[in-house]
Amino acid sequence: MHKGASRMELMDRNIEILSANADHWIGMPDESELEQISFEVDSNGNEIFINGEQSFFLKNEFDDSNQPNPLKRELIFVLGIYSIEEIQKLITLMGDESLLVIIEPNLPLFSYSLQEKDLSFLQRPGAVLFADKISNLSRFLDKYLLTNAIFYVKTIKFYFTHMYREQDLQSSLAVVKIIKESVSYKTMLYGNSVEDSLIGFKNHMKNLKHLTRSKDVSLLKNTMRNVPAVVVAAGPSLNKNINQLHDLKDKVVIIAVDTIAQRLCDEGIIPDFICSVERGIETYTYFYEGKKYPVESTLVGPLVLYPNILEEFPGKLVIPMRENVGEFIWLKEVLGLGDDSSISIGLSCAHVAFGVAEHIGASPIILLGQDLAYGDTVGETHAGGTIYDDKDLTSSMYSSFDLLETEGYYGGRVATTEIWNTFRTWFELEITNKKLHVINSTEGGAKIAYTEQLSLEEVGKRYCNDKIKPMPEVLQEIPNYPLEKQRLKEIMREQYRHFLDIKLQFEKQQKQVRRVKINENSSEAELKEALKKIDRTEDFFLLVLDNWLIRHCLQPAMRTSVWNLYTIERVINANNVIKAQEVNLGFLDVAVYTLNEITSLLAETAESLGE
Repeated sequence: MHKGASRMELMDRNIEILSANADHWIGMPDESELEQISFEVDSNGNEIFINGEQSFFLKNEFDDSNQPNPLKRELIFVLGIYSIEEIQKLITLMGDESLLVIIEPNLPLFSYSLQEKDLSFLQRPGAVLFADKISNLSRFLDKYLLTNAIFYVKTIKFYFTHMYREQDLQSSLAVVKIIKESVSYKTMLYGNSVEDSLIGFKNHMKNLKHLTRSKDVSLLKNTMRNVPAVVVAAGPSLNKNINQLHDLKDKVVIIAVDTIAQRLCDEGIIPDFICSVERGIETYTYFYEGKKYPVESTLVGPLVLYPNILEEFPGKLVIPMRENVGEFIWLKEVLGLGDDSSISIGLSCAHVAFGVAEHIGASPIILLGQDLAYGDTVGETHAGGTIYDDKDLTSSMYSSFDLLETEGYYGGRVATTEIWNTFRTWFELEITNKKLHVINSTEGGAKIAYTEQLSLEEVGKRYCNDKIKPMPEVLQEIPNYPLEKQRLKEIMREQYRHFLDIKLQFEKQQKQVRRVKINENSSEAELKEALKKIDRTEDFFLLVLDNWLIRHCLQPAMRTSVWNLYTIERVINANNVIKAQEVNLGFLDVAVYTLNEITSLLAETAESLGE
């Protein structure tokens, strides 16, 4: 009786610990899973976990060959929660500022541990638990890597508890693969360089005036609820079913990527929306310059587009904000636009097209030409009738890409690239996170998880039997954003003054760090005093994180700087302090340059809006 009460008290205490941290991710085991599991104890007192026909010995044997570095700030992924003693020893060895993520993909084993083990170690600052199916790990990581954990991705360490390293290698490899893919996806999403971010911001400012011509995206939301929409990309498989779109064009919303828009028009299939996202002149040159798109087609693209595209497009404009991207969050806030002015844009024009379908409430969303893989040969990257018919161009663009393999639409393996895999990850996260009904009618290329696979012909029979209200008529009833140029001018002037003040603060810290003079003969007191001045730069990292525009423009530089700082051991000596000075000063130099550019562009924009 006493033992039962103690067990209940332990479980209640564990539930209380888990409930105190909203960052934990706990799934629910299926009843069928629970029916297949049992626990036994052998003659030597070893616990055995039985899952169906599989048996696992549950032991606590620490892996001494795989210890954390207590002098570094690491992101440590632990696989398995049962081996409490292993985890507790790991915690005693890791640095105070390191982060700990425990992953338990076996829900019955987590349920057992919840009742039988003391999980108080989860109260440690920086400790997070994921206990759910491996298939949901990407969703957890997508959220987790939005935190300061992103700064730890260059010091990731894996630790596998006894059961997983000795008896379940398959789960261990699957977890490592998902974590690596998620980290790759997130770091790509954060941008490659400050220069690239500033090019985008420059386009933002040049295009700001066009917001007054754009339809109000918030009023476009759910205007086509439960109407089927076909998102047409330019993958090589499109060649075999593009003609079937003729039978559907009055019964679905047709949303095309810029790559395929001209061919659709040539085929007599007028897209309701043409979607773009790239900021470079190449997008304008390849897909817009000299083209004569019908006025019935509406251009959808963020302010980051090459300015000539918005200047010259003959039809209506829909200029959405971008979900979860700092530059757009800043702009929404200063312009007073609501969250519904954003759509999911992702990393490609196909993602923009998908985000439009999602925003207007379309269902099902039908993917066409979304191969995300090479065609029958590695040289086949796109459907015919596009700029990519130029094989010299295609060869030069894709020759540097490393070949990968992924699961194919029809099973087996197909050739792809890392960037296409990243695009696929975005689709899968979007579909599962928002519980969308998506049909993949590409009939080739890579398999996209969480989609139903049907031929376009079958989709037409099941879902596309009625004519829909023409999209141009729907858009005609939607007013433009409630913005005027004079008000935009006033806002940009206010923002100029705000960022000028921030720039002066950065310049002051830049001078302080540059003045620090130390060498290998410096005393411990001198080193501590120098480090105190240098470490004040951490306050400026926080300042960056608190301002969405600076965060967006500086996050590539800040990410690299923090990565480099986290690789320095936390020992005060001349070498480490000099390294810290170099890294922090490098960040401050880039920050001051960036803030100079931002303030100049804001001033120029305010001036131009008065013209």
